[in-house]
Order: sequence, then structure tokens, then C-alpha cells
Amino acid sequence: MRPLLRQRGLGLPAALFVITLLSVLAVAINAIVARNDAAFEEEVLLTQAFYAAESGAGFGLNKLFPPAEFPLYPSGAGLLPGACSVADMSYELVADGLNGCSVEVSCSVDATVDDVDYYTITSAGTCADVTRTVQVRTSFEH
Repeated sequence: MRPLLRQRGLGLPAALFVITLLSVLAVAINAIVARNDAAFEEEVLLTQAFYAAESGAGFGLNKLFPPAEFPLYPSGAGLLPGACSVADMSYELVADGLNGCSVEVSCSVDATVDDVDYYTITSAGTCADVTRTVQVRTSFEH
């Protein structure tokens, strides 16, 4: 049997190396997962803001051209179908998936050519700190 002072081995340095290597690997994986989580959350907010803006554009189109099945749709104070409202519209959305989002909708007349009005409806949807904008161009013949 050998005395303990004379023994040599690679076990302890190898174990320390493997533990250090695994620790570095765990920290790197944790950083990657955290980055992916933040990117996923931002992607969800971008999608929600887009759908909020798209919904606002639909509200603006319905206000500009009230659907036939809803002739009493609120088209503004004394506005005729096909007339832009001067005031912007604001909505707080409460539908599933868009709860907490808001939308600002505006309408402008771009031009009138041969008794045809050309409109731009601009809708900006905001969810948390993310905003997406949708523009819809349409026309109305008198």
C-alpha cells in the first residue's frame, strides 16, 4: 500500500474542470432562454397591436360606410355615409386576446375626382408599449 502523500491522480482536477464547464454551459443556456422569452413576448405584443389596428380600421370603415344590416350604426353627428368625421375615434378593446389594447382611428379625404371621394383611414393599435399602424384607402362615388 502506498502512503497518501505520494499518491497522484487526475480525478480532482478533471472533476473541477467538468463542473466549471457545465456551469458555464448552464449560464449560457439560461441567457439564451431569457432572450428568446423576451423576443416571444414582444412578438405577441406586435401581433396583438396589429390586430387592434386592423380592428380599428374596420371600425372606421363601418363608420364611414355603415353596413346595410345596421342602418343605425353610429356614423357620427349628422354625417352621411361616405363622409369622414373630423374627430378621431378612440377605442379601448375588451375582446379576448386584445384586452388592454387601445386603438386610435382617423379618417381623411385625400382627393375628389369626378364625384368620387378617396379616403384614407389610419388606425394605430397600441398594446403595452408596442404600436402598429394600418392604413386603408377606399373610395365613395356620389
